Amino acid sequence: MRLFAIDLDGTLLHSTHLISERNVSAIKRCQKNGDIVVIATGRAAFDAAHLLRLHQLDCPIISSNGAEIRAEREGTTIRNNTYVSSDESEAILNCLLKQDVYLQIYLEDEILMTYDATDRLMKQIKEEQRTYPPFRADEFLQSVQPQLTQYGVREVTDFSDVDLAKVMKFMIVSPKAAVLKRIENDLSSRNCTVTSSSPFNLEVTASGSDKGMTLQQFAERLGIPLTATVAIGDHHNDLPMFRVAGTSIAMGNAEDAVKRQATEETGHHDDDGVAMALETFCSIQVGQKGVQDGKYY
Repeated sequence: MRLFAIDLDGTLLHSTHLISERNVSAIKRCQKNGDIVVIATGRAAFDAAHLLRLHQLDCPIISSNGAEIRAEREGTTIRNNTYVSSDESEAILNCLLKQDVYLQIYLEDEILMTYDATDRLMKQIKEEQRTYPPFRADEFLQSVQPQLTQYGVREVTDFSDVDLAKVMKFMIVSPKAAVLKRIENDLSSRNCTVTSSSPFNLEVTASGSDKGMTLQQFAERLGIPLTATVAIGDHHNDLPMFRVAGTSIAMGNAEDAVKRQATEETGHHDDDGVAMALETFCSIQVGQKGVQDGKYY
């Protein structure tokens, strides 16, 4: 039995933000043969679960870069959240509000953003095009599409009523690399984890909360040795699980820095690279009793 941890955007999802039939089939085959497939994503759990339902997939979910886990094991529901402390949330929020960036706040059951966030982002895109002609707005919008269209977003006037003790993740988007770098530097002294899932975003969670730590905890709970875990991803927020998994597989579309830290490489996400990897590493003993009998999430 193996435990496969698979990222969503840039990995399992095509550029259309859908899961191909080949990828769906490969996951179901692994499950049928007794392996466990867990989705490990920066998306919120309810957003990831919505995507899985659209494709008739049933998998445990590690979400918000490890701050959430949703699963069912032998009739027992596993549901755990890791929150940024209220003091840190307040300091982080104040820092971000000074930078005038597109901001989303991830709570357990919803994602909050302000009514004017998208309009301000579009103005920033136009300004970046004016001041920096090489900037490609189409590439930027394709990269941040998951944040602009995800499931479970609620618009608010401002963030004054947010319960800062219940924040699992801050998502920051900007077309300006210098702004993101400045935020990353400003938060380096805070007690939090800062990573990214595209060149145009930053994701902030509680200190020590990442995909690797949660994957390790989940494997231990299932009694699966880390040598039998396989992590598949494409960006920097996947590197923590690359470091703990027995096998780490970088997508063909991953940056070279990510590929260098992987033990294997597979195809591009638009060429069903996940299916290629699963077809290579998935157990093939047909008839083995599956362990994913329960309903996940």
